[in-house]
Amino acid sequence: MLASSKFNLFDTKSVKMSAYKVLGNFSNKLKPLIRPWYSQIFLRPAIDLFLSTTNVEKEYGKTHKKNFLEQETVATPEVRGMPPFDAPFKYLEKDTYTTHDIYSTVVEDVLYEPGNGIVLTQSRKILSESIYPRMDLITTAGAFLHKDFLIRKFTESPIKTIRGYSSIYQGLPNGYYHKIIDLVPRCSLLNHPDYTQLDEIKLLYAEPLAEVEKLMVPQLIPSNTTRVRLEPGRLYHLEKLILPTFLTQFGSGYLPSFYIQKLRDTFLPKRPSRRENRIYISRKKSAQRQKKRHIINEEELFLELEKFGFKNYCLEDHSLVDKIELFYDAEMVIGAYGGGLTHILFSDNVNVLELQVMAKMQTYYYYIAKALGHNFQFLCADRANNRENFSVNIDKIIEIVNQWQS
Repeated sequence: MLASSKFNLFDTKSVKMSAYKVLGNFSNKLKPLIRPWYSQIFLRPAIDLFLSTTNVEKEYGKTHKKNFLEQETVATPEVRGMPPFDAPFKYLEKDTYTTHDIYSTVVEDVLYEPGNGIVLTQSRKILSESIYPRMDLITTAGAFLHKDFLIRKFTESPIKTIRGYSSIYQGLPNGYYHKIIDLVPRCSLLNHPDYTQLDEIKLLYAEPLAEVEKLMVPQLIPSNTTRVRLEPGRLYHLEKLILPTFLTQFGSGYLPSFYIQKLRDTFLPKRPSRRENRIYISRKKSAQRQKKRHIINEEELFLELEKFGFKNYCLEDHSLVDKIELFYDAEMVIGAYGGGLTHILFSDNVNVLELQVMAKMQTYYYYIAKALGHNFQFLCADRANNRENFSVNIDKIIEIVNQWQS
């Protein structure tokens, strides 16, 4: 009868699942402790050895022309009340945020690898301007310290020369947030007068293209720009490259005011915001993937939010055009740290509550909110890393919603 017992001690599948769960929890708690040592002892030397970098000034001289954007500074007093920042975000622990050097420049006789977005000199050094600013060591290593890229970097010859002027915008990281906030905005730097007067600019890209690229890129580039498809994972020789830096940097989704204005003029509805939508972003469909961050007590949370007129949205079910309309008319937005919150980019003076999975701050969406003047608030959970499902304090969330209504 033991074999058919309700508590079957010989149910090996259940035992294995329990063991995996225990090991997973242990691993998640151990990773934050090991990560700093691993980065400095192993990753830093490997990156220095295999991913040697240079920059435009070193390669082309101090007088080489760069078309800079004017820097912007915004007050960030909320930082004082935030929990400790995760290590790669420590540079942001200040009362103000100033944009980094954002510019475009023309470089000649370089190599380009589509997909990764890396620009190399003829001596096979990486131009640092083609890498996402302040990208942490683990992200950098995961992107580039692998056999395929290193073989390509050191041994392969370019398969084709792209004549005339070309430009790029794709690169890494390339998740949903990063495409909208970090990659696509680089196209807007092509609207500088130096480039709009050229006969033709070839905007280079590799497939597959995300919906945001198909919708937004054609409307952000000047009329003298044509898009040219390249094969990912190959090297190309570029005769004259208009190299745009990133407008954002690691940990910060702050976009300069010129781009915010361009975005609003181009993509938002030609009417005032109704400010009536109360949006709860569900990550239920993300729970089966690597980046989870699904709220375990979501059903109980939404039962309370529903009383305040919130509606539950799985944003994977909606087109980008629909999401722009939805968030443009938003009054309140609540969601876990994740790509769904990116759409506050299209909102107008909205109240935002970000539910952080960890007890440390990751500040991408805070800085998007600062760029747009949104009212941003946050609540932190206690997980060890940002790939776990987590529970939230429902009472505290409802307290904030009540404050928004008063």
